[in-house]
Amino acid sequence: MKVNSTGLGKTTMVAHFADLAKVDGEASGAMKLSIEATQPVHWSIKATVGGDDLRQFARLMFKPSNLWCVIRLLLFGKSLNTPESQ
Repeated sequence: MKVNSTGLGKTTMVAHFADLAKVDGEASGAMKLSIEATQPVHWSIKATVGGDDLRQFARLMFKPSNLWCVIRLLLFGKSLNTPESQ
C-alpha cells in the first residue's frame, strides 16, 4: 500500500499490513492492527480497532460503487509500484 502523511509533505511511503491480533484484556473486544512503513522511512504504526471500525470498513468495501473494484483487486490485483517508479 502507499501512504501519505501530512507531516512528510508530498512524500509517499510504501507500507504493508504486518499483523492483526486480538488485544488481551479489552472488556469490549478489540484488535491491534500493525502496519510497517518501509520506504523512505521505517515506521511501525499500530492502531487499535473495534467492531465499529471493522463494520465501517466492511460498509466501505461493500458499497456498490466500490464492490466491483474490490472483487477485481482480490482476484487479480498485483503489487503496487514503488513511488520512485511512477
